[in-house]
Amino acid sequence: MQTMVSAVLSFIILAQSFSVSLADFLHIPDLINHYEYHQETFGDDVFTFLNKHYGELKAQHDTENQEEREDHEKLPTGHQHSCVHTAVVFLGTEVFESDYKSIPADQTSANYFYHDTYNFSVVTGIFQPPKNV
Repeated sequence: MQTMVSAVLSFIILAQSFSVSLADFLHIPDLINHYEYHQETFGDDVFTFLNKHYGELKAQHDTENQEEREDHEKLPTGHQHSCVHTAVVFLGTEVFESDYKSIPADQTSANYFYHDTYNFSVVTGIFQPPKNV
């Protein structure tokens, strides 16, 4: 499970380094439909289509085809967004097991109401509960 979570987080960080967000994956059907339009109208192959929308011919293609402007806004382009989402994940390997303890006889006085009924295997000395002396 820890390996799977690490792999997913690594993939998300890699995709964000290429300016690809999860919203861009939702626009893949629009990209395919626009490619089919270019293939029927202009006879473009895949490389020419990508070059017109993401490569050297982008500026020329944008000035030539003003009627396609609405279709171009739906394409996945790696927009830079101003909002930032941060995921903080702590994956620990220690397992905390609790054991029930019996209440010691010296903690059963009438004026002492604290009962230490749990015992954690990993507890440091600074975080000990108060003791009845």
